[in-house]
Amino acid sequence: MKKFVAFVSVLLSAVMLFALCACGSTWGKVKSAYEKEGYTELHISEKLRAAIEEKTGEKLEDSDATLHFMTKAKINDDDSDAEILVKAFLSSFAVVWEYKNVEAVQKAYKEDLNEEQQKDFDKLWEEYQKRDSVNGNCILIFGDKDIFKSTK
Repeated sequence: MKKFVAFVSVLLSAVMLFALCACGSTWGKVKSAYEKEGYTELHISEKLRAAIEEKTGEKLEDSDATLHFMTKAKINDDDSDAEILVKAFLSSFAVVWEYKNVEAVQKAYKEDLNEEQQKDFDKLWEEYQKRDSVNGNCILIFGDKDIFKSTK
């Protein structure tokens, strides 16, 4: 009987661990779908990051979300930030917000609601999640919706 209880405990622990891992970020799936279509992720330089932080007045690392840029443009290692941005905008590109987790998305979404809407948050959240531009903790800001939608 002790072995059976131990087995059930281990089995339940494994199921719970799997369930917790399944609640992670959907960014990997989104990124993979775009890469299959020929996109690559742009990584901004420290100089451009500093300029964005100075302009917005916020540190990008302190944010609850990461902004990802995906492009089909052919980027060279010696391209300047300006050249990279021009190439990216002249080709197909996508911009995706990846929040740390779904709770961070809910918090950001709820902040934009008025008091009356906040009372109906659960219903509104359910509708929000049905949008083609929302997948878990990732939100498509701009880009090919069909690729993004295929990750749902």
